[in-house]
Amino acid sequence: MRLIPACAAALLLLSVAPLAACGNGGTHDAATASAAEEKSGDGDADSKGGEQSGTPQTVACPADAKAVDLPAGFAAPLPEGAVVVAVQQRDGGRTVVTAVVPAAEKAVLADLQAAYPKAGLTLTEGETEEHDAESNFTGDVTGRWGIRELSDCAQPATRIDLVVRDSGS
Repeated sequence: MRLIPACAAALLLLSVAPLAACGNGGTHDAATASAAEEKSGDGDADSKGGEQSGTPQTVACPADAKAVDLPAGFAAPLPEGAVVVAVQQRDGGRTVVTAVVPAAEKAVLADLQAAYPKAGLTLTEGETEEHDAESNFTGDVTGRWGIRELSDCAQPATRIDLVVRDSGS
């Protein structure tokens, strides 16, 4: 399994506890979420104490998810029907958002690939795999999103983690 070394390296670089999503064990989810934060400079490598850093370890399926509000003026597009389940404000003007979407991962990917250019954001340095995808983006804001199929949900569902920073920050 080639994912194990990638996950270990990402976790060591970030010095955070493993991040896992609901789904099929979450080992690759940790790498996706950690990579999103690492690429945007959000590793919190200097955090002290036993606090966990990063995105939520697990998320509920969209029908059971408890929604939270996005910050006013949040500029990165979210897929249609997304339920925002966590928002964290980080140093350096970064906002970390986790949401669940009641749609298959491939449909969410197509939605994001269309929505970001329409919002004036350029997708860069992305990759897709069988059950997940990720991409950096630049424009009025800079960041990275990672999406992952939620295989434990009764209906098709996808998790999305975004790290967004104002380009002026």
